[in-house]
Amino acid sequence: MTYDLSYPGQRCIIEFLEANKRIRLVSRSPVLQQTEKSTPLNLDHVRIASRSLTLNNICIVIFPTTEEITEDDARYQNRPAEDRMQPGFIRSGHSDSVWHRKFNEVVFMRNGVRIASRPLPENVKDYIALEKLNQIMLGGRKDIQVNILEFSVYYSRVILRLPEGLNFRIRGLSTNREDFKYYLPLIDSSSFPLKKLKIPFLGSEAFEHPIVQNSDCLTIDELSRLKEPISRNDIRKITNNTVVIQHSKIREEGVKTLIRDWLSGEKSIGTTLMLEKSFMPINQAILMSIKETYEEFEDDLENVEENFLPNCPCFCIPINNSSNLLVYGVDRGIDNNINWPVSAVVMKVVATTPEVMPGICQFENCVPLVLPSMIFVLFAFSYFCAPSTRP
Repeated sequence: MTYDLSYPGQRCIIEFLEANKRIRLVSRSPVLQQTEKSTPLNLDHVRIASRSLTLNNICIVIFPTTEEITEDDARYQNRPAEDRMQPGFIRSGHSDSVWHRKFNEVVFMRNGVRIASRPLPENVKDYIALEKLNQIMLGGRKDIQVNILEFSVYYSRVILRLPEGLNFRIRGLSTNREDFKYYLPLIDSSSFPLKKLKIPFLGSEAFEHPIVQNSDCLTIDELSRLKEPISRNDIRKITNNTVVIQHSKIREEGVKTLIRDWLSGEKSIGTTLMLEKSFMPINQAILMSIKETYEEFEDDLENVEENFLPNCPCFCIPINNSSNLLVYGVDRGIDNNINWPVSAVVMKVVATTPEVMPGICQFENCVPLVLPSMIFVLFAFSYFCAPSTRP
């Protein structure tokens, strides 16, 4: 015998159901539609662009496309006047009577792979379709909780047609090439301080903003409209626990100057700076240049779990009796945006005593690594030591 779920039961199941599965389920149930938007929506990743919306691993794109329609197709007679031949006209580029019909379609993609598409009616403009899409997916919701909120508007003056009153509670924000201050009205004040913030370098004044200063993990992209690099003075002023500078323009002498600054002992244990470059030989040359000055402190760093750059030296330089400075190179894999290998020079302050040495930061998620053995110990403890539930 089956029983209907109570309202609290339905709410609990819907709240913790994966977002795309939840939206699909609710779209087929008029009863659930009445209360679904009052239930918090939990998402790992939201990406808002000028022509698309991504929720977790599903991306919905308004995409312009063409279709070849030949003379034997009944739709050929409905072609517009600009595609019709008249006496004296000459068809250039092709001899066949083919109408290249242009239209917009809604394309659904999962992890970058096209899985479905639907053509838009010819009388519906693409921006109207995107506005309706955003309204259906995000509009009217009282609580949207997002791990990483990303905006992908690259130097283009567009209007993001988002629902009125849209508000996100987030842990991380990425604005790629645009100023993060444009998007602050969409973020709930309870989200701050952020765990992770990625911004472009648009001037040193951004480092004085409290949202930037208080973020735990700050990523700065130097591939921006400014030709001038981040100065060493600006890098000195950054107080975030973890700082990643993408497409870094700093050279050998600049890195050596930063090392001398950090050896003054002002940085707290756990402070990390990562200087990323998309050309590995440059970072290899930087590390070999550091060796000329700090060769006596070269170390294998056996206790550090990283994908070290091959044939490059690593260093463990004493700061004082309680801390050391680690300097090494890492292979960051392939940058999907440029399809090119990325490497980085890492500077990290650690405790001198191995027993209190902090774990290596997992920079992509900005959370410490948890060893599988520790997970097993915790599970075993909860299983065998939990109080009995038998009567």
